[in-house]
Amino acid sequence: MIHTSTAVDNFYITHEESKNTPSRLKNVDEEVEFLQKVYGAALVRSACLLLRSPPSVVVTAQTLLQRFYCKKSLTEYDVKLVATASITLSCKLEEKDRKLRDVLNCVRRAVQRQENRPRSMLAINTPEYEESKSDAQRMEMIMLREFGFFAHVSPPHPFAYALGTHLELDDDIIRRAWALCNDSAMTMVCVRFKPAIIACGCIFLAAKEMGKELPNEPPWWRLVDGATKKVLEAIAKSILALHQVKEIKYVDLSNHGETKDERAQGASRDERSDRSRRRSRSRSRDTDEHGRRVRRRDSRDFDKSRHRK
Repeated sequence: MIHTSTAVDNFYITHEESKNTPSRLKNVDEEVEFLQKVYGAALVRSACLLLRSPPSVVVTAQTLLQRFYCKKSLTEYDVKLVATASITLSCKLEEKDRKLRDVLNCVRRAVQRQENRPRSMLAINTPEYEESKSDAQRMEMIMLREFGFFAHVSPPHPFAYALGTHLELDDDIIRRAWALCNDSAMTMVCVRFKPAIIACGCIFLAAKEMGKELPNEPPWWRLVDGATKKVLEAIAKSILALHQVKEIKYVDLSNHGETKDERAQGASRDERSDRSRRRSRSRSRDTDEHGRRVRRRDSRDFDKSRHRK
């Protein structure tokens, strides 16, 4: 069961945790980590455009990708695979279901566009398709397990619109703040601050870009709990860093910081863990409340009861 209640919207990290991510602990450079997350977020956006998914799916998938890399390293899980699983999970959360083969083909096409490669479709019922499908499904379950099956995502857009309306801001500022809210999901802003505070930061940056003055006596950001000028400046700085990125390239980090033997040991350990969980589930289904083995009911039981009648 996947929990999506707003009461459990508590996936946020501190500034110190954002500087000591699993990727950083695996000796991945800060700039490389930032650019690879941006690449994954851009890949999500391009694939969702091909899928004709609404913006809510894009923001949710990008947020899930950022959350996952707060728990796991880029060296362990490839950003392309995580982006694919994030889109699949986001479509389910936003009730905009898409077929998995369509998601796989759209991600594949988006990658081909970014890397200027010739177009080729992923044909179904082929070994490549079955492998990609299995990897995406497994990655989705890994993400849910890391999230503890709490996958609620609250976007900052409604808060930006409500706050802009309350402050009686110009439509141009509200539209610009809305666009900046889209950009915020491509950075770690979405895992550091709550949506209402992100909305404040986007309005703050939009007003700065357009040279508009906002009420300062009392400061307008006091309307939102937890918002301070220092926090708003940090949000604006993160979004501006994204705007300064000129070129995004994919970097394969699977061999970074690990030897071949270490990767093989890790894969073997994961496989043994999966087999152990499957055996335990099978034993639990075949035993009663006292731990005694019982036979499952099947079609033979139905046939016997029908003949007795």
